[in-house]
Amino acid sequence: MSDFDTTENDRRLANIAQMGVVEEVKYSNPPKARVRVGELLTGWLRMGVRRAGDAHESWAYSAGEEVLVVSTSGNMAQGVIVCSLANGANVAQAAAGKFKTTYPGGEIIEIAGGVVTITAPGNVIVNGDVIANGVSLINHVHSGITPGPADTGKPK
Repeated sequence: MSDFDTTENDRRLANIAQMGVVEEVKYSNPPKARVRVGELLTGWLRMGVRRAGDAHESWAYSAGEEVLVVSTSGNMAQGVIVCSLANGANVAQAAAGKFKTTYPGGEIIEIAGGVVTITAPGNVIVNGDVIANGVSLINHVHSGITPGPADTGKPK
């Protein structure tokens, strides 16, 4: 094997998995990003998601996010972004037994100990009914209704 072949094999092996930072995002279908890996700025890479079949999610990475790029045979032109990495700038937000998603607008969904908490700086919009403890938000009735300024009874 020549020195060139050895060097090329070493380069490809080193490029199979690389950590980098998203520098640019193209919100196309599918969304793609360019990643800065050391001195190298990759071409447009596809972004991995948790699900992409009948059940799917659509959540593009953002500029400044640290990611892991995996490249078939070490060819960065064949690379894909596999996942995002928590770091000092973008810390992990969950704790043991807690699932937390924070969105750019300040919205938060948190699940812990059987409780789901939704925090939103604006309105929470629900298409359909909300049923709490068997009581429908849309179809409930009140007891003890008296015409005038009195309050109603609890919903049934």
